[in-house]
Amino acid sequence: MIPKRETQDEEIKMQILIAPTAGFEIPKPGTYRARIIEITEHPALNEDWGPQLLIKVQLDQLDSDDNPILLHYYCSQKLSRQSKLGKVVNTVIGKVPGDYSDSNRLNVADLINVPCGVLIEHVERDDGSKRAIISAWLAYEVVDRKEPPVWEKADSDSEVDEGNGNTTPSLHGHDPI
Repeated sequence: MIPKRETQDEEIKMQILIAPTAGFEIPKPGTYRARIIEITEHPALNEDWGPQLLIKVQLDQLDSDDNPILLHYYCSQKLSRQSKLGKVVNTVIGKVPGDYSDSNRLNVADLINVPCGVLIEHVERDDGSKRAIISAWLAYEVVDRKEPPVWEKADSDSEVDEGNGNTTPSLHGHDPI
C-alpha cells in the first residue's frame, strides 16, 4: 500500500518511481582475480558468533551493466590460523596471526585494494535459488593474469606518470599487476 496523506481540499499521494534493473547476477563458479574494496563491522548473523566483519570483494568479472561484480564475505573478528579472517590475512598480505599482538594489532585497511584471487562456488538455498560464495582465498600469483583486471580500466583513482604524461590506475602502493 502506498502511503497517502489527506489535506482539507486535496489528496496528496506519495509516488515511488522505480526503473527496471537487470536483477541480481551471480558469477559462474571458478577462480577469479579479486580485491577487497571495503571492510566494515557488521552485526553478528548468529548471536553465538560474536562481532563480525563484512568484507566487500570486487571480482575481475563484469555484470550485464559493465560494472565489476561485488560479493559480500562475512567472517568473525577472531584472528587465528584457523579463523576465516586469519586465512584472508595470510593469503592476501602474507601475514600470520603471530605477526600481531596487543601492541601491534591488525589494521584491516592493510587488506584494501591488494590484488588476490578467490575461488567461487555456488550453494543452493532452501528455496532452490543459488548464491555465489567465496570458498577459498588464493594468492594472486596463482590466478590467471593475461589481461589487466577490469577495475584498472574503470578505476577513477588514477595517477599521471610524470615521465610521459599518461594516466595509469593507482595500485595504492602495490606492484603493477
